[in-house]
Amino acid sequence: MSFPKVITALMVSIMMAIAQPACANDSYPTKPVKLVVPFPPGGTTDIVARILAQKLGEALGKSFVVENKAGAGGLVGADYVAKSEADGYTLLLGNSGALATALKLVPSVPYDVMRDFTPISMISDVTIVLAVHPSVPAKNVAELVAYAKSQPGKLNIAIPSIGSMHHLLTEMFKMSAGISAVSVPYKGSAPAVVDLMAGQVQMDFDNLPALATYVDSGKVRALAVASAERSAFLPNIPSMKEAGFPDIVASPWFAMVAPTGTPRPIIQKLNREIVKIMRSDDMKKRLHDQGANARWSTPEECGMFIRTEIDRWAEVVRKANLKM
Repeated sequence: MSFPKVITALMVSIMMAIAQPACANDSYPTKPVKLVVPFPPGGTTDIVARILAQKLGEALGKSFVVENKAGAGGLVGADYVAKSEADGYTLLLGNSGALATALKLVPSVPYDVMRDFTPISMISDVTIVLAVHPSVPAKNVAELVAYAKSQPGKLNIAIPSIGSMHHLLTEMFKMSAGISAVSVPYKGSAPAVVDLMAGQVQMDFDNLPALATYVDSGKVRALAVASAERSAFLPNIPSMKEAGFPDIVASPWFAMVAPTGTPRPIIQKLNREIVKIMRSDDMKKRLHDQGANARWSTPEECGMFIRTEIDRWAEVVRKANLKM
């Protein structure tokens, strides 16, 4: 074979090699996609994930299968995804705990968020509610504080997830209010709320989607919300700021991420579909009905937000001297 023909054949081979991944990315997904939720079924992350998985499956023509991998406050599921193949077929619907607040509170986190994950998009945020069991003789936060002080060390307060935003707010509330209560950790909102309804724990800072049905039915009593303003979903319930605790303000958030190294075209394709879904009136309504708010972003905006949240909550942990 002449030299020019050798060069031509080599160039064709290189172009085909480059084109094959691009074609594969264009046809993505060609099989079901695993969407890992690092908490048990029934909690807020799980609720949001199942709504989104259905919509993504409809948009992209392949099933997005929610797989619950609970443990260590979301760290087990997040670590599983961080160590998965970066091919777009294993994704994480992570929350503010596993991706930010736990990182300086929980010793030996087995992954580095900014190194091991590629952001895809913000998904949602929710309102935190301070709720109590109906047996607690308190109709507002002031009465709860007075009651807790009269029963030092005798009340149990749920921690839906170790290292979560709820965990930090709970410890901040106990310190600010000067109360002594036993913190009881759970593997997610669902089991925490079950025990709150049963009276095994008397207090719980938890997500509105996990509590809304039970607040409406009177199985638990909402005393305050931890958002900056009152929630449109619970307009008669004051904020913690109104109740005299201006520092107890936070809204848990959810973001979709993939293992670092996932092809950029797949990240972009997922982002485009997620933005369309989250901006739709139907998705906004479905999340609002659960007490959640739709959010969306570019991958770059998502990454910058997560970085800011990591720094913000690391400073909270440092200032409050919170330790596991």
